[in-house]
Amino acid sequence: MLKQARLSSKCQITIPKEVRDFLNVGIGDSVSFYFEDEQVKMTSTNNVQVNLKEKNKTSIIKGDK
Repeated sequence: MLKQARLSSKCQITIPKEVRDFLNVGIGDSVSFYFEDEQVKMTSTNNVQVNLKEKNKTSIIKGDK
């Protein structure tokens, strides 16, 4: 399934309903973006462990090794 969103004049997007439902996110929730295999992916912040102690901020998707 391919869903698209257009950047507003403030570089903001509205996440399509099907994507919000899939990620189980709603008003006030956060999402995170990460790079994998030359792609940018998005996930619910509930599924991300952020390591802020590293020199470069990194995120690890829970369950990934």
